[in-house]
Amino acid sequence: MLCATRLLIRALPSTLVLCAVMPLAVAAQAFEGSVTMRVNLGARASAQVGAAATQQLEYQVRGGKVRVNMGGPMGGMVMLAVPQERKLYMLMAAQQTYMEVPMAEAASAASSIPEPDVRVTRTGKKETIAGLSCEHVLVAQGKAPPTDMCITTELGRYVDPGQVMRAGAVPAWQKQIGDGFPLKVTQPDGTVMMEAIAVEKKRLSNDLFSVPSNYNKMAVPVRRPPG
Repeated sequence: MLCATRLLIRALPSTLVLCAVMPLAVAAQAFEGSVTMRVNLGARASAQVGAAATQQLEYQVRGGKVRVNMGGPMGGMVMLAVPQERKLYMLMAAQQTYMEVPMAEAASAASSIPEPDVRVTRTGKKETIAGLSCEHVLVAQGKAPPTDMCITTELGRYVDPGQVMRAGAVPAWQKQIGDGFPLKVTQPDGTVMMEAIAVEKKRLSNDLFSVPSNYNKMAVPVRRPPG
C-alpha cells in the first residue's frame, strides 16, 4: 500500500500542471470552491499504482489551502496542502491514517535546479471549459514541442499541492503568464492529460483542510540511496 501511495503522489502533481509548479501566493480575487477534473495518469503510471489510467479528482481550495480528493488502489485518498505551513499530508480514509511528507530535502533539491529555457506563446484562441472562458497558451521547454494549456483568469491562481514541497519557486513559464488556472492540459501528441469538467464556487468548511483528530500518523517510507 505504501509503495502504491508514493507512486500516486509522484504521478498526480506532474499530471495536473505539466510537471511545473505554481507560486504559493493566492491571487487577490481568490477562488473558493471545488473543481472536478478528469486526469490521465498515463499507461505506465496507472500500471504502477494499479489504478485506471483515467481518474476523476476533486480539487478544493480555500484561502490558499488545497484538498485533492482522489481514488486509489486501496480506496479513497486525500492530498492536503497547507502552503502557509509548508506542509503536505496524504490521508487514507479506509485506514484512518495519514502521512506528513517531509519538506526539507525537496526544498533543497528544488533550489539547486537551474531555471529551464521556457518559451510561452499566447495563441489568442479561446475555449469554454466547464462554463469558464480560457485562452490556449503554448508552453515549450528547450527543443521539445509545445504543450497546450488552456488558462482561465476567473479562478485566480492555481495552487499545486506539490508546490508546498518545492519551496514556492516560481516556474519560468508562470512568470510570463501571470495569474491563471489551467482548465485543460494537452500534450504535443494530442493526449489530454487534464481537463476540468465542473466548477462550483461555494463556501467550504475549515475542517476539510485539516487532518481529522481520529487519524493515526504513519511514517513516510525512507528511500535508501542505491548501493
